Amino acid sequence: MFRILILALIFCFLVPAPNLGVCQDNFAALGPASDQPINITSKRFSAKNIPGGKEVTFEGSVKVQQSDLVLTCDRLLILYDEKMAGSSHNGTQKKQLNKELQSSSGIKSITASGNVKITQNDRMAVAGKAVFDNTKRTITLTEGPPRLWQGPDVLAAQTIIIYLDENRSELLGGDDSLITAIINPPKPKKDKEK
Repeated sequence: MFRILILALIFCFLVPAPNLGVCQDNFAALGPASDQPINITSKRFSAKNIPGGKEVTFEGSVKVQQSDLVLTCDRLLILYDEKMAGSSHNGTQKKQLNKELQSSSGIKSITASGNVKITQNDRMAVAGKAVFDNTKRTITLTEGPPRLWQGPDVLAAQTIIIYLDENRSELLGGDDSLITAIINPPKPKKDKEK
């Protein structure tokens, strides 16, 4: 299930782009049925117990990749909530942490911060910060301002909120900024000459 959440965090950033299909259709292909490993690299890793849960941090040139899907950022923070996990306290901390990394039941939030960039084929999203909230089932992109591309089409807003269970997204401008969209008309298809 950790794979599902990372892929949701990465892939569903791109939902609002004008020409994209429904996130669920593409997400299913990348979910638990995917046989591709998720590779995470960083310069530093730490894990610690905090009141009510655990905190796992990847820092420095963080790269999360599954097949052609890539998330890069300066810092990736995962918060686990013991109440959400319903975890038992038997076994070593290392075994428990490995179990939690593979399960979404205890994940409270995932925050990617600093130079966040998500790419897959001709789709890309950039932001200063991206937060997955498991309780609200949302992904919120802020800072930068966040921008989404699919090919030549671009969307930008002060805040982009993706509602995972409702298959919808919301773009918000700020006091001094507007939402911008550049949508290119499709190029006409050339008929085959006989």
